[in-house]
Formats: sequence, C-alpha cells, structure tokens
Amino acid sequence: MSIKKEGIYIAIIIFLIAACAQFYYSYRYLPQHQIAVYYNHDRQLNGEVIQTIRDADRFVYFAIYTFTRQDIKDALLAAKYRGLAVVGLTDREQTANTDLQQRIIKELRDSGIPVFEQDHGGIMHTKVVVTEKAYASGSYNWTTAATNINDEVLEVGRDQSVRQSYQKILEEMFQKYGSWQPS
Repeated sequence: MSIKKEGIYIAIIIFLIAACAQFYYSYRYLPQHQIAVYYNHDRQLNGEVIQTIRDADRFVYFAIYTFTRQDIKDALLAAKYRGLAVVGLTDREQTANTDLQQRIIKELRDSGIPVFEQDHGGIMHTKVVVTEKAYASGSYNWTTAATNINDEVLEVGRDQSVRQSYQKILEEMFQKYGSWQPS
C-alpha cells in the first residue's frame, strides 16, 4: 500500500474518531435541556415527581394544591434528612378541608420543613416541584385519584432557563406568603 493511501486512511480514521467524540459530547449533555411531557395513563406521574426529588443535591422547592400521596411526602422527608433545603407552599383552604393533607403538612412541618399557605381570596393552584437540576409541573395534584383515575399531565424538564423561572416564581411566593429568605 502506498504512503499516500495510508495517509488518507489515517485521516479518515482521525475524522471518524473526532466525529464520534463530537456525537458523544453532544448527546451526553443533551439531557440538560430535555423536556418530556407525560400523561398519567401512560406513566406513573408520582414516580416522576419522586425521581425529581431524589435527584436533587441542594434544594427541593414545591407548591401543590392537593397533597395526599404518602410516597411523595416520604421523598420530601428523605430529601430533608439528606441535608437538602426543602420548602413548600400549599393552599390554606384546601389544606383545612382535607384531613389527610393536614396530617401530611403537619408531618413535614414537624420535621423542620417550612410549608407556607397562601392567604388571599383566590386559590393557590400551582403544582410544581423544582430543584437545582430539574422541575416537574403540570395539572397533576399529588393524590391517588390524580395518579390513577384522572386525566393529568406532567412536564419534567432539565432546561436551566425554564427551571430557573420556576425557582424564581416559587421563591417569590415563599417570600409573599411566608416571609421566607433564601439561604
């Protein structure tokens, strides 16, 4: 084989290695911008919320209208016990009218998790959890009916711009309803 052909083969091999490296790099970091939308009849939405909480390393912020799922409560408690900052917001009237939600909120507060309540005439109808890595938001309340019966959607994303927007909104709501200051 001639030296010219060998040079061409080597150049092709180098090009292919570089292309593979670029392909790997591009797709390796793509999930940081990934957004997925789930429908509860195709997927267990509580599992998506729990995974978002479990993946957190620094904080978990949440706002939820109706909250009766023990498994999500347990994930929030586990995050607190791992040393994460966990802060929540719920609707005052909805909590007052739901015995199970009252018990869950009390257990969270008793463990040192501040859970604020909105105090204006409207309802706090936000349903979102946000961490330093991801967010999950949609029509999904954290209830058995929403998980198994209702038609619900949940958007889960790692896009930092969207995630930061949710974080900012929750921080503003925490300050408004709880005189909370970020640490």
